[in-house]
Amino acid sequence: MIGVIETADFPVATSNGAAESTPKPRMRKGEHALVRLLEWAESVNVAEELDEDKLRTIGARVVREYEIDERSRDEWRKKAERALDRAKLKRQPKSYPFEGASNVKYPLLTTAAFQFAAKAYPAIVEGQRVVKGQVIGDDKDGSKRSKADRISKHMSYQLINEMPEWEEDTDTLLHQLPIVGDVFRKVWYDRTLGRNRSEMVSAFDCVVNQKTRSLDTVPRITQCFELYPHEIEERQASSEYLDVDLGQAPSADGDEDEPHEFLEQHRYLDLDDDGYREPWVVTVHKETEKVVRLVANYDPAELKLKDDGKLARIARYNMFVKYPFFRDPAGGFYDLGFGELLESISEAIDSTVNQMLDAGHLQNAGGGFIGSGLSLKKSQMRFAPGQYHVVHATGAKIREAIYNMEHPGPSPVLFQLLGMMVEAGKEIANIKDILSGDMPKQNQTATTTLAVIEQGMKVYTSIYKRIYRALKKEFMLLFGLNARHLPEEHYFVVLDDRKAVKRSDYEIGTMDVVPVADPNIVTDMQRMARAEAYIQVAKDPVLGPLVNTREHLVRYYTALGVEDPEELLPEEPQGPSPMDQLQAEGMTAEVEQKKGEARKTGAEATVAEIDAQKKLARKDAEDFEREMQPQLDALLGNGQPKPEPVA
Repeated sequence: MIGVIETADFPVATSNGAAESTPKPRMRKGEHALVRLLEWAESVNVAEELDEDKLRTIGARVVREYEIDERSRDEWRKKAERALDRAKLKRQPKSYPFEGASNVKYPLLTTAAFQFAAKAYPAIVEGQRVVKGQVIGDDKDGSKRSKADRISKHMSYQLINEMPEWEEDTDTLLHQLPIVGDVFRKVWYDRTLGRNRSEMVSAFDCVVNQKTRSLDTVPRITQCFELYPHEIEERQASSEYLDVDLGQAPSADGDEDEPHEFLEQHRYLDLDDDGYREPWVVTVHKETEKVVRLVANYDPAELKLKDDGKLARIARYNMFVKYPFFRDPAGGFYDLGFGELLESISEAIDSTVNQMLDAGHLQNAGGGFIGSGLSLKKSQMRFAPGQYHVVHATGAKIREAIYNMEHPGPSPVLFQLLGMMVEAGKEIANIKDILSGDMPKQNQTATTTLAVIEQGMKVYTSIYKRIYRALKKEFMLLFGLNARHLPEEHYFVVLDDRKAVKRSDYEIGTMDVVPVADPNIVTDMQRMARAEAYIQVAKDPVLGPLVNTREHLVRYYTALGVEDPEELLPEEPQGPSPMDQLQAEGMTAEVEQKKGEARKTGAEATVAEIDAQKKLARKDAEDFEREMQPQLDALLGNGQPKPEPVA
């Protein structure tokens, strides 16, 4: 059997800072180790409790295993660095085929990255509402729906207003993602600032082993970052970092303010020597391998025990969310971006362009041989319009002594090859002219244009859905942080309207949060097509009366990108709407009419039944008389004629 530790059974801090012990049951075997884990969970820096030898061993291990992970992804890193240089159109001097040869970079990757970010960024950060609350389970009284609405507004307010780095980092993320293939987000509660933080971490600075399958199961994640000397001093003064001498940064070159490089490794260590490794966050100065910080990376409320009091499981808190672009077909952890996919084509395009430029350069500049018998005052002569140079030669000797090299100029075949390569690159990067904002062909219908756009957006839609899943994970991390750290009642302002949310609203298990952005809608034209569909339904004579008019308008305005569409609609009436009344009255009249028709139909059926019975009775009498006639004749006279009836 596995149980969960109740943190109320252990010492807690009172308002004056003194330790106050609550009554606790008799300590079981192994419970002293649990007390230590709970104390460590509240510590600002556990490294203060460890001896120097232990810290030295931990620091050396962190740096060594970081280097192992870095080497495993060496090939990916080189390709990603080349992709960044290509996206920035970084130009290097070139000496082949001659000194100062052309080395132009065709902006295929740059255009692809800009186009992707231009579509994805406004779709994700659309107005002030970026989070949507989603109800889980039954909601008969509508209380969960109200809670979801409060959570949606509050978390959107947090991301846009209380976490100003989030939107700016999202912009950077969406520009870097299509180039290198991966970007990470780190989500945690910052005790110093007293609020949630969401920081973009470049894939270059988030190091895991290339063989890793998932961030949830990886044994270690290392984040590389830099701190200026004054930032280090601030953290040492607040006891967040150990007060150790780190010396001067190795690349300082006399600059005392040169930043230092640190490694923050999220890993497992067995600090209490009980045979079970606990999750920790270790911060190490990379150059000196000195540990400056060590904090627990688990929630004490989630420590699970077995019957004998030993630990059964310590869940690690994963702060990182991975934003992927194209999945690596080889199964590696780091994914592919346009940089790697377009590398070969981009090189072919660049070579073709540079060869054409060099050919034109040689054709225009000329060059050749001069015979030794020709006497010139200068070894090199340049001409300007109307300018002549004096040489020591007679007649045709100049022509005979000078030979010009023939340079035919750029080849038409190279130009055709360039067009083919550019078209192939656009197919991969999905940057067709119509998707870049250029006008379609003449006489092309709107339906055809929309169909072309929809087909062209298939690649973007699949990538956008991956971003949507990563956003959901990030929002769920923020949801959990609010459930633990939000004040019991928190006020925030939306459109000058002061609203309140409670920590109890963030009840895990009854609520889910998802991005407001639709993973199937990437362009404004797609959004407008959806809005137009709402209007067509409302105009339909059959479907129009069946829809909820208010909700229909809310979704129409939302599709148009209108902020707070509820503000544009009148208050909902308490009683039935005029349409409902008309429908009810129409239904009542229809029911009465059917009842009358039923009564009339019933009466006619009764009369018809009586007539049928009369006819049947008359027929039975005639049949009876026909059967009895021979007997009557016999009784009256043995076949003699019957007497005439008396008048």
